[in-house]
Amino acid sequence: MEELAQTQAMYFASLAGGIAFALSGFLAGTKKKLDWMGLFILSFLTANGGGILRDVLTDRTPVILLSNEPFLIALAVTVAGGLFKLQRYDAVENQWLFVICDAVGLVAFAITGALVALAINAPFFGFVTLAFLTAAGGAILRDILVNNVPEVLHSGFYGSIAILVAIAIYLLNMQSMLASASLLGVFAGSLILRLVAFHYRWNLPKP
Repeated sequence: MEELAQTQAMYFASLAGGIAFALSGFLAGTKKKLDWMGLFILSFLTANGGGILRDVLTDRTPVILLSNEPFLIALAVTVAGGLFKLQRYDAVENQWLFVICDAVGLVAFAITGALVALAINAPFFGFVTLAFLTAAGGAILRDILVNNVPEVLHSGFYGSIAILVAIAIYLLNMQSMLASASLLGVFAGSLILRLVAFHYRWNLPKP
């Protein structure tokens, strides 16, 4: 029952994050004046790109080939974005509801990536790579497609959160302390750190 509750919690967290990521793809596309097909593709890749990269690297069948849900989420976000004319509101990405959903998704996807690394007995760098790509891979693809410098290269406490999640889960596993309670602690701590970093606009030092 505990494992089922954990799985369901991660699913809903990933769902919230997927919606937020799809919306960020939609907004990035409107700023570049893409057509409706372009907006859908960008929303879809932003929400699912990280998971696709993770699954390809670990020789797993990508989720997008096993369920219609990823397509439906991207389609719903694109249609809703057009109906509510969200492209008119430049500050949507800075609203707390969006930021919270985005942070939830970032942490949930990072944990998912780290758990996949655990399942394939990956070394330390494997944990970091899969957590980072799962959490930030979609945003990287989004920025490359619209010819922007990827956000993770200049936003210090975004990709860093995924790396910290990977380190925490790796160390917990080494100490045989990885359980539902400790995963919840990693999730809560990482989420709080991301929100605090956003609020105070923390960034890593630049040369």
